Amino acid sequence: MTRRRLLGPIAALVTLAVLGSAGGATAAWIARTSVAASVSSTAIATTAQLTSGLDANYRSGTTAPATAGQLTIANTGGAPLSYALATQLGAGSSSALAAKITLRLWSGSACGTTAPSGAVSTTLADSAPALPTAARSLAPGASVVVCVSTQIDGQTDASLSGQSVTAAFRVTGAVGTNWTAAATTAAFTQSVSGLGPASAPACTQAPPHGVQLSWTAPANRAAGVSLQYRVVDRSNTVVKEVSSSAATVSVTLAGTDIRADGVHELRIVAIETTGSTTTSSDSAILTVRRTAVGNSNVKYECVNP
Repeated sequence: MTRRRLLGPIAALVTLAVLGSAGGATAAWIARTSVAASVSSTAIATTAQLTSGLDANYRSGTTAPATAGQLTIANTGGAPLSYALATQLGAGSSSALAAKITLRLWSGSACGTTAPSGAVSTTLADSAPALPTAARSLAPGASVVVCVSTQIDGQTDASLSGQSVTAAFRVTGAVGTNWTAAATTAAFTQSVSGLGPASAPACTQAPPHGVQLSWTAPANRAAGVSLQYRVVDRSNTVVKEVSSSAATVSVTLAGTDIRADGVHELRIVAIETTGSTTTSSDSAILTVRRTAVGNSNVKYECVNP
């Protein structure tokens, strides 16, 4: 019987092997004092792929539906691996928004937006979320699907409007404490926006002496919800109000809707009161001229129809 000869002590030896997978996988072995030649014959490797429907834009003041994705982890090496998961937030990501987004993880073959009762539940702010039990260890050549779901926590706080978070998942497989293999998924982005402005404002003459203002409803309004629209002047004085759930809206200005003669710059502001009150940014300006005809009649004209 031939005895295997051990290598001599090697102090603080670090060997790093790049495994060339599309997921950016790497493997590393750290030997603190010495290593046996027989151990080095085992290669370890892993991949992680995120099939993502997780990109989302939330509306401030509303409750958004859940998103769904699928994380596939595969042990592509020759040794069994124990797995851990990390969430990596991109530069400039809002930690406040990440803390408001619920993250759910569970194992399964058909992933949807509805998580089972036993799913891991945390937030995107959690840097080390727990994996489902079935994904915590894999035999050589084995793979597992982890269903991923995210959802904004309740109604989106208007203070989060304009903020975003970009996240990726990194999986690490290990043999003991010295051998590791890691892979990082593609990133996804979630953001919060306020109610968009009314678009395409237009002015047309409305016989005999009025004008009709029309516009298109905000593109990101909640479906079927009636919005309140205010036509305001430069001093934010409300000239006219109307409520509508239609895709296009119009109002007519006549008589004493505007009380002073002259040229007036008008804007449309949309307001949604579902859940919390959300006010849009201003529309483009419409310019209208008001002139008195005789002692009592008032005439309106579109300056920029």
